[in-house]
Amino acid sequence: MYKGLALDEDVIDGGDKSFHLNKRLLDHFRDLASSNQDTDEVRGGWHLRCKMGLKYLSDVIADGADPNSTDRYGQTVLHEVRLKAWNVDVMRFFLDRGADVLRPDSYGVTPLHVAAALDYEEMIHFLLERKADIGAQTNMDHQTPLHYAAKNDAVGAVKVLLQYGADISARDYKRRTPLQLAANLDRSEAARTLMELGADAGVKDSDGQLCITAMIDKMTSVAHLALNQFHVTDRMTRQQFYYLHLLEPEPPCKQNPPGQVHQGKLDLIMHPVVLKLITVKWKLYGRLGAWILLLLNFLFIVSWTTVAISVSVIRTEEPYVFPEDWWRVFGVVVALGLTVVEVGREVAEMIGSSRKLRSWQSWCEHRTNDDLRCTHPMWPEEKHFLEEQIKLIHRMKGNYLQDPWNIFDWLVYILLMAVFGIHVADIFLLGGTLRDYSLRLFAVVIIFLWLRLMKHVRAFRVMGPFIVMLGKIVGDVLRFLFLYAEIFIPYACAFWIIFGGTMRTVPQLLYSLYRITLVDEYEFNAMVEVDSIMAHFLCGTFLALSSILCVNLMIALLSDTFQRVYDNALANAVMQQAAIILQVEESMPRLCRFYDDQHIHRFCAPLGELYDDDIRTDSKRHAELKTITTQIKETLDEFLEIQKEVNPPEQGRPDESDRASG
Repeated sequence: MYKGLALDEDVIDGGDKSFHLNKRLLDHFRDLASSNQDTDEVRGGWHLRCKMGLKYLSDVIADGADPNSTDRYGQTVLHEVRLKAWNVDVMRFFLDRGADVLRPDSYGVTPLHVAAALDYEEMIHFLLERKADIGAQTNMDHQTPLHYAAKNDAVGAVKVLLQYGADISARDYKRRTPLQLAANLDRSEAARTLMELGADAGVKDSDGQLCITAMIDKMTSVAHLALNQFHVTDRMTRQQFYYLHLLEPEPPCKQNPPGQVHQGKLDLIMHPVVLKLITVKWKLYGRLGAWILLLLNFLFIVSWTTVAISVSVIRTEEPYVFPEDWWRVFGVVVALGLTVVEVGREVAEMIGSSRKLRSWQSWCEHRTNDDLRCTHPMWPEEKHFLEEQIKLIHRMKGNYLQDPWNIFDWLVYILLMAVFGIHVADIFLLGGTLRDYSLRLFAVVIIFLWLRLMKHVRAFRVMGPFIVMLGKIVGDVLRFLFLYAEIFIPYACAFWIIFGGTMRTVPQLLYSLYRITLVDEYEFNAMVEVDSIMAHFLCGTFLALSSILCVNLMIALLSDTFQRVYDNALANAVMQQAAIILQVEESMPRLCRFYDDQHIHRFCAPLGELYDDDIRTDSKRHAELKTITTQIKETLDEFLEIQKEVNPPEQGRPDESDRASG
């Protein structure tokens, strides 16, 4: 919010008399501003004070006060247009007495800038009719009144300024248009209005930052509208064009991470332009990178599975006997080598993600500090917003840890190192206990290893939705386990208090309760012999709560998850494919550099394809529909034949016309 005239000591030229007269003039508006409230009770009184004050102001100016006198920041009384209850008559009063409508303050802000920022449409009309400069730029950031309207979400002011011919493509000191400035400051309504009035969403600033990127990160609905500009159809020539280069920054631009992937924005990922960009990258290097990652991980899993099985099968006092067991040693070496490759790639990806984040944070903080230095001292909210943005930048986390699969990877690596360490200790210490622990841990690790394969299978659209579904199910299971534990723990204590003598161990008791949940066999007769009443009470209530309530609740949760994922099956599959493309770009940069990094800017600016607006029917569904139609027709024909046999036409029976004539 604009604070108006400064309360500090004014900087006014002239003698003592002029100084005091000018100060009286400015102080009058300071007093009015201090009593300005946006309520109906005071608005009428405020208007009355203005009318009474016009005579006072006329006398002060007649005595020699300068209507262009300024405060310490160069602001004149015309900058007090922030007082919306102050109608245009007051502005006309000062302009008629020599006030300069074009005079900016020390920062280059004109009264039109203030009126535009405050969405004061009536005042904007009046100032423009009195020849205010619609293209006036501030001193440091070179922003026009349209920039001020856009960054303050003043939708009405945006429309009025454009109606009077404001330049919708005007650039500030960072080459940002009003649309890009609104997108950077998360002013969605102003951005939408500018888009509807013809603003170009395919622009970039002096740093190469794309306008569409800020929209994707901060305003999804407006971003969807902006993406429509990048897809043009020509019905006459049956051509459609995708301007994919407007979505891809030219290297070495520092671009923040694509929000539609990391934030899971399914509506944007299914936009035709984004889909086409993913398809192009997938064909260019994504598919090959996904297959390489899949094959490497498959070999990694098979090698450790072979090692685990070989350790479990051979149960001799000497774990390795040479030269007969050379192949087992070779298998261990291969498994360790592949593990080193996988861990090295994960470390490189993690370090690269962290380095990219720090570089982007430093760059973004530098950009924000540039804007911070341009802020006006009487616009404190803008300064506060930018300071909060810097804090938000510092709190940002890298993309690597946002992917649960990466955390799962490190869990697998830690388990592998643990099982290998125990296995080595078992070789040298030859202890039966260590061997048992080694085999148990091997059994668990193999399960996790094969589950990890889903991370790389998700890139293929056939399996993508199912992988997403399993991930969602994990969350549902965790919620169910919390509720189940709320019931299981107190009942376990109650069962132990009453029937602890019949249950030899605590694990046996816990497993018996679990079997009750599954409606399996358990030691009910033994419980009845101890305490018949409590046996029926505890078993009955626990069975009702755990088996009927909790299990059915879990089934409902899983059904809801399945429905949500199934409804967005294609979007989820594309999202997983996009995630793998990003992983390939980060973990396999050499593969990306092998291809033309300017491919999109050279061949997709724009990418032309055949356009057919006819309704297309899936061939399989069309065949099914045709079969069903044929069956219906055959059934109707059979029905008509039966009707003819049951009710044959009578010979010589007169028709209605004969009856009528008779």
